[in-house]
Amino acid sequence: MNMTTFLILLSAFSVISSLVTEGIKNMAANKADLSYNLITLITALIVGGCGTAVYYRLNAVPFTANNVIYMVLMGLASGLTAMVGFDKVKQAIEQFTCK
Repeated sequence: MNMTTFLILLSAFSVISSLVTEGIKNMAANKADLSYNLITLITALIVGGCGTAVYYRLNAVPFTANNVIYMVLMGLASGLTAMVGFDKVKQAIEQFTCK
């Protein structure tokens, strides 16, 4: 995967993660007890990992150990960029360290 492909996929996955998180926020019944940063991270891991797996499958890239690690890292990177879109990263770090 070259840098251009990585950045295009990262942009797409972060937008999709943000939209899915906003949808979850709007559908949630008890909004006071939700940690939106945690929801964003979980959503981004799923979207980034599955999206990268789809990219690998469509381009006949083999699923090696390195490529699986790249899938997880893409999920984390898309979570980071999605959190910057609607919440602050500092707030996320504070929430994770306090709980």
